[in-house]
Amino acid sequence: MISNEVISIILQCQQSAIATGNPPFAAVLIVDDLVISSCYNKSRTSGNPLKHAEMSAIQSAIKNHGSEILLKAHLISSNEPCPMCIGACIWSGIRKVTYFVSQEQVAAIRGWGKFMSAHTIAAVDDSGIYINGPIEHEGMRKMHQDFWTADRNSEYRHSIHLSDYKPNSTFLPK
Repeated sequence: MISNEVISIILQCQQSAIATGNPPFAAVLIVDDLVISSCYNKSRTSGNPLKHAEMSAIQSAIKNHGSEILLKAHLISSNEPCPMCIGACIWSGIRKVTYFVSQEQVAAIRGWGKFMSAHTIAAVDDSGIYINGPIEHEGMRKMHQDFWTADRNSEYRHSIHLSDYKPNSTFLPK
C-alpha cells in the first residue's frame, strides 16, 4: 500500500509541474518507507525531452545517495512510466515500480500518446522488475484532465520544441 505521505508528495509535484508549465507527471523513489527523491516533469520548460519525472528522480537519487541505493528503491509514479523511463528503471536496478494513471487514460484525455505498456516491457525483460498499476486515483487523473484540456496543451506533442512555449501563444509546432 502506498502511504498518504507519498501520495501527497506526488500530488504536490504534479501541481508544481503544472504551475511551471509542464505536464503533471511526478515520481518519487522510496527506500525502507523513506522518500529519497521526488521530482516532476520539466520537459517543456527545459526543452529537454529526457526531463521526465522518473528519469529526474533516478538522477537525483544517484547524485544524493549513490547508485547502489537504487537496488533497494521502489519507484512510485503518478503515471505509467513510458518505455524510456521503464528502461531507466531496469538499467538502474530498480526492482519495483508502482503507478496510478495508465497511459491509456492519459491518451484518452489528450487524444494521443499511446506507447508500449510498462507491463509488456517488464514481461519480456529478464531483470525481474515488478510493475504494479494502475491504481485508481481521481485527483491524479483530474490533474491530467485539467492540464491537457487547457491552453491548447494537447496540441503540443514534443517537449523539445517547447522551451520557449508560452500558453496562449500562436506557436504551433508543425
